[in-house]
Amino acid sequence: MPRVIAFLALLFLAGLTATAASQEPASRAAPQVNSKTLAGKHFRFSWKSGERGGLNGIATLRKDGRILGIHCPNETFWMVDDRGRLVFKHQDGRISSVFDKIEIRNGRYHFKGLFTFRKNILHFLEETTAPRPPHCILPEDAARIVCSSQRFVYLDIGEETVFTLASGKKKTIRLTAVEDHRDPVVNLVRRADVRVEVDGKPLDLVCAPYVLPTEVDGLRIQADTTTGWLPIPKRVQLSLWVASKPVVDTARFRFPLRNYRLFSHGLQAYNEPVHIGHKDGDPAGGRFYHNYGVDLAGYEGREEVVCCTGGVVLRLWPERDPSSIAVADDRGIVWEYGHLDVMASDVKPGAPVRQGQTLGYLGRKGGSGNFSHLHLGVFLTRDDAMVVRNTRNLNLYPWLVEAWRHQFGPTLMAVARPHHTTRTGDTVHFDGSYSLAGPSQIVDHCWRFHDGETVKGVRATKIYKKPGTYMATLRVRDAAGREDVDFCKVKVFTRDRPEPVTPILFVTYTPTRSIRVNTPVNFRGWVQGSGQRPFSLDFGDSTRVEKYEPCSEITHRFKKPGLHVVTATARIEGLPVTQKIKVVVDP
Repeated sequence: MPRVIAFLALLFLAGLTATAASQEPASRAAPQVNSKTLAGKHFRFSWKSGERGGLNGIATLRKDGRILGIHCPNETFWMVDDRGRLVFKHQDGRISSVFDKIEIRNGRYHFKGLFTFRKNILHFLEETTAPRPPHCILPEDAARIVCSSQRFVYLDIGEETVFTLASGKKKTIRLTAVEDHRDPVVNLVRRADVRVEVDGKPLDLVCAPYVLPTEVDGLRIQADTTTGWLPIPKRVQLSLWVASKPVVDTARFRFPLRNYRLFSHGLQAYNEPVHIGHKDGDPAGGRFYHNYGVDLAGYEGREEVVCCTGGVVLRLWPERDPSSIAVADDRGIVWEYGHLDVMASDVKPGAPVRQGQTLGYLGRKGGSGNFSHLHLGVFLTRDDAMVVRNTRNLNLYPWLVEAWRHQFGPTLMAVARPHHTTRTGDTVHFDGSYSLAGPSQIVDHCWRFHDGETVKGVRATKIYKKPGTYMATLRVRDAAGREDVDFCKVKVFTRDRPEPVTPILFVTYTPTRSIRVNTPVNFRGWVQGSGQRPFSLDFGDSTRVEKYEPCSEITHRFKKPGLHVVTATARIEGLPVTQKIKVVVDP
């Protein structure tokens, strides 16, 4: 009898449990998806493995089953399988990711799933808005660039825009003509002639590296780039400022090298075809524009890199032996400092950094082209920085010039650049009008070429008869008698059968400022190209080293103040190769 009672009690309890369960609300079913519900949507695509993780980019799921925005073959196609799971596929058809967890948060899809090609990697998709249009700076981006009041405008020929000055007066800018000019060797754009009308009055602008903005009737204007350089939304990108405001606010932006002389070394400015690295700008080498920042060459491990703006360290990369730093400012603009030889010990992800704080020392790590330099680049958003997608629309050259001259004074500065790539028998046009006056106006320009020919005047022309790498020298003098010098590299190729590569020499020195008589100045150099071999080094003061050993450090002390031109020469693969740098010795 007791067993029967116990059995009945168990049945009673089971009935109560079943009744209670039947009264509980049903568990929420996972959202159902299909190809129609997902087609055309955009997702923030990220990954995580243990404590590590990152952003892959913004993935757009096209109606035709392709994935846009992720530049990796692992994520080429998408589909929803017969179990209702979102699946990504490699370009060869293999399944690379299976998203078996689906949620809707605040009306947007969130997916989670495994990456099938490697263990312990999770992939995440968060529905987001449409990705920003490529190769342009939107008004909301410009509003976050607090270092400058600069505004960005895109125009096709015949279109106009209205810009309001501080006084409230409106200026109408109309684009009337654009002509791109390419070199005859690698067919890259070297300059563009841009004609606009400002309130109906014609104004000719030069769009080229090392050109500073033009001021007219309260307006500052610059032609930044054209569709010849970059697939921007319209034919030309213009930058506009109120002329009474600075190009850049030097209280918010400083020069990124602590005690460095601008134009003491090679430089790759905005939109300049690359030319300093190994094979850069050659028919058999890298043929692209340096429109993703500015490169400032210098002595490896000696030039101190400092923070331009202040902010928080967003990331270091690559993961093994990092050499690049991303610093996000308080408005989400991210600054990149690349190719560092060493980093300061207190520079870590999440750490705050002050404007002017030491980040490390200039180097040539990573994809540096085998020349020591600081690469300064910009990302418009943190997401862009996480996937290393630099903006190619912000010309930092005027900013750097303004910041340097604010820090060290508006001194006379000769500018013979940009470099030229040409063929034997072609006419090369040199322009010294990009030089910068100091306290007094420039009154004299003089060009000197490799064969001893000199040409007085702002502009000069030259025909080169033999292939090789040459340096044209520009010397300028102002009304107070001050002088400065700069150099223009000219890479000359045989007209009918251009050489695949023209060797170049890379020479660097330190310090570049505060040099006095008998100050020890250290020099280093090497051949960019086919192996290392000794070359000659002439210090311009009757001291010459006939067989300098590449990559070795050599120390020289100048006995007199003034401008000293140091010349490296070699004959490599039968071609004459020259490199020049200037050293300023203070009285």
